[in-house]
Amino acid sequence: MKKGFTLVELIGVIIILALIMLLAVPPILNSIRSTRNELSDASKKIIYTAANLYVSENLNDFPKYDGNTFCVSIDTLSKKEYLPTIVYDSATGDEIPKDSLVEIKVENNNYTYNMNNECVEVVAKTLIETLLAQYNESNTTGLVKDSTNPNLYYYTGTNEEVGNNFLWYGGHQWRVLEFDTLANTLTLITQQPLTAIQPASAVWTTQSAYNSSYINTWLNVYFYNSLDSSIQSNIQKTTFNVGIYTNVGEIKTEQKVGLLDEEQYKRAGSANSFLDIKDSFWLGNRYSSSYVRYVNGDGGLNYGDTPLSSECVRAVIKISDITITGGDGTLASNYQVGNKVINTDNVQVGEYINVPYSGSDNACGDDKLCTFRVVSKDNDSIKVVLNGLLPTTSKWADSASDNITTNDLIYTNVLNAFIANIDSKYITTGTYGVGMYESKNSYTMPQSTTITINIGLPTVGEMFSGNDIDLSTSSTKTFVDVNTIENPTVSSSYWTMNRYSSSHVRTVNSSGGLSNFGLTIARGVRAVIYLKSGTSAITFTGGEGTAQSPYTLQ
Repeated sequence: MKKGFTLVELIGVIIILALIMLLAVPPILNSIRSTRNELSDASKKIIYTAANLYVSENLNDFPKYDGNTFCVSIDTLSKKEYLPTIVYDSATGDEIPKDSLVEIKVENNNYTYNMNNECVEVVAKTLIETLLAQYNESNTTGLVKDSTNPNLYYYTGTNEEVGNNFLWYGGHQWRVLEFDTLANTLTLITQQPLTAIQPASAVWTTQSAYNSSYINTWLNVYFYNSLDSSIQSNIQKTTFNVGIYTNVGEIKTEQKVGLLDEEQYKRAGSANSFLDIKDSFWLGNRYSSSYVRYVNGDGGLNYGDTPLSSECVRAVIKISDITITGGDGTLASNYQVGNKVINTDNVQVGEYINVPYSGSDNACGDDKLCTFRVVSKDNDSIKVVLNGLLPTTSKWADSASDNITTNDLIYTNVLNAFIANIDSKYITTGTYGVGMYESKNSYTMPQSTTITINIGLPTVGEMFSGNDIDLSTSSTKTFVDVNTIENPTVSSSYWTMNRYSSSHVRTVNSSGGLSNFGLTIARGVRAVIYLKSGTSAITFTGGEGTAQSPYTLQ
């Protein structure tokens, strides 16, 4: 007679089978999942083609997550209409998950693709969206809302309270003054002084007088025309208050570029606010029929004799909202708009370039790279100024002469030795304005007389012929990162190419204005050279054109 299994034996068999299933099923399921997640080659080709088109068309505005590596989801490609709303695998017919990620590496204009769900998609945000995250209703400093306009936000307070509104845009470092969420616009002011000039031959008391002033022409002709066309097209015409300081709106002018008015400066907090750079700079308002308002070196409000005083210039513009591609808004990491270029032919005025240096005098630090900044461009060269000073001060000349020559001490003592250590394959000769800059002169007068040579000094009225490198001591520098400046504490002033009189030469001083010194007094030397461009353009090996990451010549 056959005996069946006891209950205990049956339970034991069931337990054993359950254990076998527990161990076997997960690998089988994982294998199935892996197979289903492994897209067919045909599907990958479609996705990679869409990703290639998306990144190629949006490279400058595309936020990177790691160096030159980008990451984009199927969902983003669908929303941007580079792929259909639902994407199916051509082999299995299954819907490809919208959160699937494509990793794209860009090296030397070559694109490499990989399906990689470990990469991180960085969602692009506009600048206004990014700045709004700083707002809190309880804020009394930092980002606050205007009491009369619920769409207007502005900054007020010290640099400690307003430390995250720096923007690198169009070759310049800006601070955001305010933004309007309805108009979708932002108002910006350059963080650094751009030049130092006399603002007018006489104080403006009418709109037409301001419009024809030296300073308005400099801003809306010289400065505006130096900007890339993509930046120009994004600048909105706006109304600037240029009336008397007690009634700044007494005279108004509509321009692309203007000056800060006294009410804006006070709204930001005046002295010791984020707008106080411990440098003197012109405001757009007159003090009287004889004087124009400016902020002095300690942040206080002052007034200057228009035909005589030469304070620095900071531009104010209003732009439409832009997409941010990097940075956190601090001095060391400005918000950025992607604009990386590959050679000297397509750089923007204001961008930084590292030039190899072969000298052993430590003129440009241990890295043997001298950092220059682009002053201007023409068809076959770009004019650049050293972002700092040479390590040795010099007299300008040992005797009076009409204009600077290569026989003057500043050449024989310093400039000739410096240029000898820069490879001639990088440089070309260029024109330097050596005309006099006397009282009541326009900024164009220094260009009235020129010399052609392979190295020179800043010319009054040109871009960065002011205290943009901050000549104060390293412990009190306010508007630049001291680590980006060559020899930052060598001198508290530097020579220009231009005389003030037969016995005095124009210098840029530590408070931002122009001074006059005798020829035989030693002052700092800031070299200017021309780099080859156009048909002789020099390729960059890397960098982003910012002070922290200059382009580097190959």
